[in-house]
Formats: sequence, C-alpha cells, structure tokens
Amino acid sequence: MKGTIVAIVLLVAAAAGVWWYADQRNARIAAEREAARVAAEQAVRDERLELFGEEALAEGIAWTDSGLGILHLESGSGAKPYPGAYVKFKYRVRLKDGTEVQREDKPTEARIGQMIPGVSSGLQQMLPGGRAILFIPPRLGYGGSAYGPIPPNSGLVFEVELLKP
Repeated sequence: MKGTIVAIVLLVAAAAGVWWYADQRNARIAAEREAARVAAEQAVRDERLELFGEEALAEGIAWTDSGLGILHLESGSGAKPYPGAYVKFKYRVRLKDGTEVQREDKPTEARIGQMIPGVSSGLQQMLPGGRAILFIPPRLGYGGSAYGPIPPNSGLVFEVELLKP
C-alpha cells in the first residue's frame, strides 16, 4: 500500500513537472513572438519616419502590403478607376522635408499603369472628386534612380485630386 501511494505521489509530481515545463515553454514562445512582432512594427515605423517624416505617423493613413500609404482627405463619389483607364487629376509632389519637386495645377491626363506604380495604385483606390495624400516608398516610385530634382531612393508625398476616371 505504501508503495502504491509513493508511486501515485511520484506520478503526480512528474505530471506537475511536465505541465510546469510545458507552460513555461509556451510562455517563452509567446514572449519571443511578441518581441518579434514589436520589433517588426518598430522597423516599419522607423522606415516610414526615414522616408516620409513625422507626417507618416498620422492617424487615418491606410497602409497597403506594398508599403503605399493613403490618407483620404475627401472621399468623392462614383466608380474607382480600373487598370488601363485614363484618368484626369491634379497633383503636387514633395519630399519628406517639404521640398516641392513637382506641381501640376492644370488637370493632367494619364493612363493607370503608365505612371509610377504608387500613383497608379493610389488613384485606383480613389473615387472621382476625391482628394488624398499618397505616401509612396522608393520601390513604388523611382527606386534608386534620380528623377529631375528627386534624389535616388526618395519617399514621395503626392497630394492628388482625382477629377474623373
């Protein structure tokens, strides 16, 4: 009888030890995942600050998986432009330090897909009459190439107004 009780006590202690070890392991894995998530979020935040300045941390900016940020100022109405559609829009381009590098107050007409990818993608997410600020990372802009007064690897801040699709 004594041996049975000792065996039961040892079994319970072993089970408690296994449970404790598993619980500690799961807690460590969860903490590591959380630390990795926080580090990834910080890296994205740092990249946005580097490319666009403090403005890129404003509330209301929708960030796509490609890195394009869109802050809708006015929503507009009607149908969104589709790939290959001709659109008419006004725009202003500046760098993170506020340097205006291009401005077009007269309506510009262009075809979706024949502009830098960030503008094409951003305009497709707008409705006619809408205004937005597009935060375009270099990979969706001019990349490592300089373009006029735009230095290589520059984040671009486009203020656009879609007049018609």
